[in-house]
Amino acid sequence: MSKALKLTPGNKVGLIACSDGVRLENLPKVEELIRILNSVGLEVVMSNTLFRRDGYFSGNPKERATELNRLFNNDEILAIFDISGGDSANQILEYLDYDNIRLHPKPFFGMSDLSVILNALHTQSNSKSYHYQLMNLVSSDGAEQQAAFYRTFFEGHNDLYDFDFHWVRGNQMSGIVIGGNIRCFMKLAGTSYFPDPSNKILFLESLSGRANKIVSLFAQLQQARTFDKCAGVILGSFTELESYNEFSIVEAYLKEISGIPIVKTNEIGHGSDSKCIVVGENITL
Repeated sequence: MSKALKLTPGNKVGLIACSDGVRLENLPKVEELIRILNSVGLEVVMSNTLFRRDGYFSGNPKERATELNRLFNNDEILAIFDISGGDSANQILEYLDYDNIRLHPKPFFGMSDLSVILNALHTQSNSKSYHYQLMNLVSSDGAEQQAAFYRTFFEGHNDLYDFDFHWVRGNQMSGIVIGGNIRCFMKLAGTSYFPDPSNKILFLESLSGRANKIVSLFAQLQQARTFDKCAGVILGSFTELESYNEFSIVEAYLKEISGIPIVKTNEIGHGSDSKCIVVGENITL
């Protein structure tokens, strides 16, 4: 797995919200997160579009994109962590300076609705981006996440990259990872930001959605011939679906509509104990 990001005390990292702005009532959690990052020697550069202003947003689409462009353009910043989620990230895609991001590449971290940015950075800038939520460091699994974060990004171990899985079908897959949260990933369908699935490994996870909703999204992917082209599928955690014990319905449907290798992991998704997968990286399972 990727060991591209190596942090050392004194490094600067950026904090931003490109989707729905962070609620002001979560300020104590953000302050706790910054204290943890400071405690391992990281200097945090906060964007001007982090907390909600009026309504859902921390800024209009151009303002949020400008802040992300600014963080990418700052060569002192080694990594950018988006701690937001929701529905608004795709608003900024047309305002990002992909040519400049290609010239100033750095790891961008985010998950859920940030799946649209992870995949747009891959398609437009050939960048690697990290499907991971930094707020996990102040979650109910915070102590374990902090230890894994430090070992992975300061000491070069693979704690956050190595995930347990089992084979649903097949026994080998290899390719560049695309995907993320299935609902948000499908916002890119029909746009230039949707990655070419040919010979790629498609990673999919979801917070919400019971079997009928998830199956409908799988049907859309099949009708776009995505499953026909990709080299395999990694199914992460599907939180609501699995809480209703309906995962077997979705698994059976996917096996019915495609013949590709499939693996299942419970270690990547919306759980507070979730690990990291890198969009744009070539992996072999």
